[in-house]
Amino acid sequence: MRGTVLFSRRTVLSGLLCAPISVSAAPLVDLEKGGGLFSHKPVSPEQSADRAMLDLYRQPPLADPAPSPPASPRSDNARAPMAFAMRLQNANTGEALFLDVPASLDLGWIQHRRLNHFMRDWREDQVKRIDPLIVQDFLQICRSFATPGIPTDVRINSGYRSQRTNEMLRQRSRQVAVNSLHVEGKAIDFGLPGVSPRQLGAVANDICRGGVGTYATFIHIDSGNNRRWSA
Repeated sequence: MRGTVLFSRRTVLSGLLCAPISVSAAPLVDLEKGGGLFSHKPVSPEQSADRAMLDLYRQPPLADPAPSPPASPRSDNARAPMAFAMRLQNANTGEALFLDVPASLDLGWIQHRRLNHFMRDWREDQVKRIDPLIVQDFLQICRSFATPGIPTDVRINSGYRSQRTNEMLRQRSRQVAVNSLHVEGKAIDFGLPGVSPRQLGAVANDICRGGVGTYATFIHIDSGNNRRWSA
């Protein structure tokens, strides 16, 4: 009985393999309709990756953007911030100081220490921290006259003064104030070779947030109250 069952299975299997195939097998992918053998519903051409890529390039081109209005000319003070170099000379001691100033005008702490020493009271050999606000204005004024790749020469007449030095200078000149902001490290007297004090003072008037005084050979800037004068 068992042999008969095995013979029947072999007979059936042989018959299936030898029988001619009357119906062609369905393709895995319907190239015309986009459907698949294992799909429950046809896949639309829009969902086909190839069709989607083709449709992307078939889209009409976007309209050209509206032309932007021409940029208005900018003055030197309104131009984009840039890094620049400064070559300072102390008019009293002959000392020189070279500074690489970043576009942000924020000096590093080492540069600030060197600048404080450079602007010290040379008579008393006393160093005082120069107010960062007036340093920022000072750097911005000098940058207005800077040329890329060429250090800007600056002549420093006065930075910090001790009370004793200020009193001595006041005895010599009426232009020295009793309560000078130089004593507090909040004032700088300087000039730029080749730039007239009048031209330098005009730029300082637009930039400096404190006082600006224009003198015959230099200008004075400070971080006190906003005021303007000439002498």
